[in-house]
Amino acid sequence: MVIEEDVVIVGGGIAGLATALALKRIGIQSLVLEKASDLRTTGAALSLFPNALLALDALGVSHKLTSIYTPIQKGYVTNVTNGTVTEVLYAGKDRNVSPTAVHRKALLEALSEELPSHAIRFSSKLSLIETVNHEGSPAVLHLEDGAIIKAKVVIGCDGVHSVVARWLGLKDPIHSGRYAVRGLSVFSEGHGLKYEVQQYVDGSIRSGFIPLNDKELYWFMAFHSTPNEGTMPNIISLLVY
Repeated sequence: MVIEEDVVIVGGGIAGLATALALKRIGIQSLVLEKASDLRTTGAALSLFPNALLALDALGVSHKLTSIYTPIQKGYVTNVTNGTVTEVLYAGKDRNVSPTAVHRKALLEALSEELPSHAIRFSSKLSLIETVNHEGSPAVLHLEDGAIIKAKVVIGCDGVHSVVARWLGLKDPIHSGRYAVRGLSVFSEGHGLKYEVQQYVDGSIRSGFIPLNDKELYWFMAFHSTPNEGTMPNIISLLVY
């Protein structure tokens, strides 16, 4: 089966769906290729700072999130070594927009709801891209299910091991020296915490938590490590610490 498209976006995550919606807003139709069988709504949460919220406002979806999540007005950073606590004020510092912590699932759904049902092709794992110079569509995409898509424009939003990046000849990803562990904790009877960011710093280790609502808490830990040091036992020991 051969399909012809003007614009193909590889990757149906936040970047891919946001790109598709931005194109739709200016009248350009695109096809998003997602290797999963459905919208991948797994994952913890993320903090949307003013620039991200303004971008989502331009896409016409920010109201879906700001109506159900409480903006973060301030936070505290505690130095574990000496016990000092620094207050960080967020409210009104950037265009009167405060950061907001949201579920990754909620953001993905907010974006996908604005796209037509045929805009995302699921179970479409890209295996190879060929360059064709003598036809109207310079890129030929081969999918693992045998489908072939001819495209005039290919946009790569397919993550760290990007097939599109490899096709463009970009360098392989390198280890950044940083690891992060993130999760969600649910308190069925409520956590009773204020809507504030709490961070704890001890050398290269930074941990913290942010309430998403009355019952859910987004938490994280980030630290520097080499690839060999970043084993699961070491990560667990840091979490226990």
